[in-house]
Amino acid sequence: MTAAQRAAAALGQGGVFASVTKAPQSTNPGGCTYAVKLGERKLQTALTILRGAGIPWERAYRVDARGTLREVGT
Repeated sequence: MTAAQRAAAALGQGGVFASVTKAPQSTNPGGCTYAVKLGERKLQTALTILRGAGIPWERAYRVDARGTLREVGT
């Protein structure tokens, strides 16, 4: 959870509101993972901030109208 908290803090300092949440089981069926949730329109800005802060990330997902997760290219 610490990495997700660091990421959310860095994003907040960069002007992107983000919250830490438990990742859906479908994204990591074998473990306990936390995610950083933010508005889709802020994705590219968020990735720039994370890269600049040296905070690694693995994947980005979009939740569609049905609530289904779709991995997005970054």
